[in-house]
Amino acid sequence: NNKDSIFSQYSTIDGLLSNNILDAAYGNKFIWTISNNGLNYFDPTEDFIYEIDQSNGLDIISFNTDPLRVHGFSLKEKSNDSFDDSFGDIANGEDENEVIELVGGKKVLQFEVDKILSDNKPYRINLLSLNTFDTSQKSVQKSLASGNLEIDSDIEFIELEMFTNNKFRRDEVEYFFKISSLGDEFISNGNNNIIRLQSIPNYDSEVKIKAINKSGIESTNIFSFTLIKNPPWYQRTETVVAYIVLFILFVLGFTKWREQSTTKKMEEERRDKELEEARKLQNSLLPERLPHRKEYDISVYLKSATEIGGDYYDFFENDQKELFAICGDATGHGVVSGIMVSVTKAGLSGIKMADPSSILNKLNSIVKRVNFGRLRMSLSIAKINNGSLELSSAAMPPTYYYNAKNNNVEEILVPNLPLGGISGEKFDGVKKDFKKGDVVVMISDGLPELPNRENILLDYPLVFDCIEQNCMESAEVIKDALVDLSDKWADGLMNPDDITIVVIKKAS
Repeated sequence: NNKDSIFSQYSTIDGLLSNNILDAAYGNKFIWTISNNGLNYFDPTEDFIYEIDQSNGLDIISFNTDPLRVHGFSLKEKSNDSFDDSFGDIANGEDENEVIELVGGKKVLQFEVDKILSDNKPYRINLLSLNTFDTSQKSVQKSLASGNLEIDSDIEFIELEMFTNNKFRRDEVEYFFKISSLGDEFISNGNNNIIRLQSIPNYDSEVKIKAINKSGIESTNIFSFTLIKNPPWYQRTETVVAYIVLFILFVLGFTKWREQSTTKKMEEERRDKELEEARKLQNSLLPERLPHRKEYDISVYLKSATEIGGDYYDFFENDQKELFAICGDATGHGVVSGIMVSVTKAGLSGIKMADPSSILNKLNSIVKRVNFGRLRMSLSIAKINNGSLELSSAAMPPTYYYNAKNNNVEEILVPNLPLGGISGEKFDGVKKDFKKGDVVVMISDGLPELPNRENILLDYPLVFDCIEQNCMESAEVIKDALVDLSDKWADGLMNPDDITIVVIKKAS
């Protein structure tokens, strides 16, 4: 720096086209450097480095020795087309301009500095169109009313098409956006003027969008609006309370009606109708599809003992893309167990996905407040992320863990009480590596406690042996092997308890 004589180091990390500098020169305002990749210029008092390369017309392939020259001339001389003696050291006059001369092996290029600075003009960005997309990918065009956009919970993402009145190299303008509820830093959208906002959190968020052109000039305005996403009904507090009350009334009403029914036919018709509705409702609590993650191979199985089962499995993902696998078993089975599963599902939907132990702590408080009497909920939670597996359990059977590196199957039992038992219960957990080839198998007690025709239980050793014999296969093969084991053991008998199997294998 000519003013303070302090040196600053610049490299490709800062924006130079190359670290191999062929020549450099100091002009009126900018430092100029030339390399085989092109020309850079920058003001040492600023943080942005400008560039000129083949995309801007710099088509010299090789350069001579001392290829970069900075010349000055006055506007008067320019009007007379007399440049011969004006090239040389640059004066400090206000009418002084600069010409950059690049000497190549076969040609010489010249251009005036003020001609490349026209991208420094102020400009603005604005919204051209806005579309929302629901879970069926149906698109609906929206408009901003008073700077607000309200969307329903079934909206998967929104797309905003932006435009700018920047006059030069408009296709190289870089767009940035941020959502207040997800962070304070702007996220680059590259040179794409269509910005997609997804994983939108519930309630209010402020969306801000800005742009920076190729010369490093930021738009004079920041386009912003308030995004209001209404949460799904099952995440609203009043809905959870109403849901519990309705189910309790349903059970009481169904019991009273059956006691007062006068004929067996009316009783059977009513029972069949109500059980079918409850079965459909409970099936709706299960995930419609398994998580589609290339790094995980997932397979599940659930066989209810009655129309309304007490077993439950689910999958959740948080903002950090961590996968949470749930396997649960309510006390017994039937309508009341189905209510417990429904409350558990609603509670999990409203709890922030963190470590499994803290999730069980919070869920235990919710179930305890509902007060189901002697009814309890057993639940296992597995958190998978970055090559690790965190497990915690509330009175569930052991979780089976296969370590591909050591080629051994381990039975992991976390001795905690079920949900809804003791207020303030602290749930312990364990942590394991989860690398390529590793497998975790979560089951309900309906599998090991399945009786055969001699009323002998299948028991845990046979389950362990089956997993050990098939652990190197895919998740689907492991699950099918366990199902085949239970079918052959029962020999056609109906299972007296619900059977649930969740298999996750680290595929990559």
